[in-house]
Amino acid sequence: MNLAMHNLCGSKTNLPIGTKRLLGLGLNYCIKKPYPDNNIEETIDKFIRDIRSTHYWNNIHEDDPLNQRKYIPKLYIKSDHWEPKAASPEVEEAVSKFVDRLTQEHHKYHKRWSKPNLTKQQFQLLKYLKNNDLLIVVPSDKNLGPVIMERSVYIRRCLDGFLNLPTQYERLQNKEHIRTDKKLHYTMDRFIGNKYSTTIEESIRADFFNRGRKLHGTNIAKFRATVKVHKLPAQKLRPVIAKCGTSIECLSKWLDYELQKLKKYIPTYIKNSEEYHHKITSRRWPAGTRIIAADATAMYDNIEIDHGIEAIKLWLDSLKDELPGDYPHEAILDALNVVMRNNLAEFGDCHFKQIRGTAMGTSVAVIYAGLYYGWHEKAKLLPTYDQFILDMSRFVDDMTVLWLGSHNDYLNFKRDVNNYGILKWTMEEPSNKAIFLDLDMTISEEGVISTRTFQKPMNLYLYIPPQSAHQDGLMKGIVYGELKRYLWQNTKREDYIKMVSKFFQRCLKRNWPYKRLYRIFIDANRKLADSKSSQATQNATMSQEQHDNEGNKKRDRVFLKLKFHPNYIPRKKIRELYEEELEDVLRDQLGVDQFTICYSRAQ
Repeated sequence: MNLAMHNLCGSKTNLPIGTKRLLGLGLNYCIKKPYPDNNIEETIDKFIRDIRSTHYWNNIHEDDPLNQRKYIPKLYIKSDHWEPKAASPEVEEAVSKFVDRLTQEHHKYHKRWSKPNLTKQQFQLLKYLKNNDLLIVVPSDKNLGPVIMERSVYIRRCLDGFLNLPTQYERLQNKEHIRTDKKLHYTMDRFIGNKYSTTIEESIRADFFNRGRKLHGTNIAKFRATVKVHKLPAQKLRPVIAKCGTSIECLSKWLDYELQKLKKYIPTYIKNSEEYHHKITSRRWPAGTRIIAADATAMYDNIEIDHGIEAIKLWLDSLKDELPGDYPHEAILDALNVVMRNNLAEFGDCHFKQIRGTAMGTSVAVIYAGLYYGWHEKAKLLPTYDQFILDMSRFVDDMTVLWLGSHNDYLNFKRDVNNYGILKWTMEEPSNKAIFLDLDMTISEEGVISTRTFQKPMNLYLYIPPQSAHQDGLMKGIVYGELKRYLWQNTKREDYIKMVSKFFQRCLKRNWPYKRLYRIFIDANRKLADSKSSQATQNATMSQEQHDNEGNKKRDRVFLKLKFHPNYIPRKKIRELYEEELEDVLRDQLGVDQFTICYSRAQ
């Protein structure tokens, strides 16, 4: 079995026996508990609330004040004081019958013992590593497998590489972080009060901020880092600030929601590599076209705050006639100042404030960085080099250009690419080959682009093994998704077959039985052959506006939320109970035609 990890410990550090066998299972490996631990009362309460909420919203009167409010999924936090009223007597009676039978099934299963999927020694080692002061296990960047290293080295690299840099972070002394956070709370009052609240959508924003502040209080984000094992030196880290669960992240989420409306104006914007692949392979390019690949150096760190906000202001000013009249220009610029200048993080018992660059870990960071450099592309690069650039596409800090110009023109272009603030790009010479995202591209002399799958050499390919406590259908989804991706990525059939063969062998090495795996692959390949993969993907993709509108449609499904355990009530049995007791009533009374069983990972 493939049980691999990235061991970055020094030669004098001896790892405990069995470390590789444990970590090689992968960081997504689900440990099976001896007994299912679903809280059936909590599950039932959530299910009943969901049905009553569906009844309320599907029967709400047009003049009801709540009906005038637009539902924006990104800007929603459940109210802690609103409870839906009981549904109709018929619905309540049917729900009661379903709940009674579900509870009976729960009592049959919740005391059934299961054999653990870790040995006693592995459980002991897991506990030892968790409490170890000398070693630390962290994820690698790009999801290339688990990393184990000395804790002291990890801490030193976090400090020396990021937190102790006087140009990047400021250490907050004593209880200064508490004072800074309280000041921030007062600053956010203007986004909750009447200063910017003039429309229905802005009142939703105020409620979102208010609820978020009550829910998250004075929580401060944690600083951590992943390891860039795919880049030399191998122990270089990527900083991560976990802003989720902090009050200021609510402000950042709102900014992301508003600025996402501008992404369609970024001339080089691409959603993902599939969209880019379709764009460049659906036509023939002029003979002699070459590819330039570029990668930004620490993009987030090298966007100066004043320059970044100025770029957003230029976008807003230039789009005044195209954006809605109530678009919150002033509030956006004000909020950006708050978010970018108040990024606090906790590392151990120390507290830091980021003083330069994009606020790490915030929801708005990606679109903010995209718009920042997008203005330079729109205002300088594309107008100046329009005659040489056949296509220019960028995914955050990765850029590719289809180029038809001389070497001197390229040198001038390279100079101007790097002449924007302090952000610098590493650029390759124009070539007939390039790597962009997960595509290995080649362009012929006739201007035809072919692609194949690119995979980083340090990837350990730790796919979920069959003994992990995941749902049975998980592997089917993984295989179908990978084969679907390989199909559009590889222009030549032989490259596709080669990738599928490699994938099959890698799954075998993760202990999947040959016959079972073979059936899964055959079924996935048959489904792909019967459907137009990329067209289905495009049709399934919704724009932000469409997604928001979906939230305002009548609710036509209900959810039952459970923690997954292999030996708990089978999904088939739960669905059988629903069909017998609830399906007809909910369809006739509420218009519900979908029942979804949502499994979460057991903690």
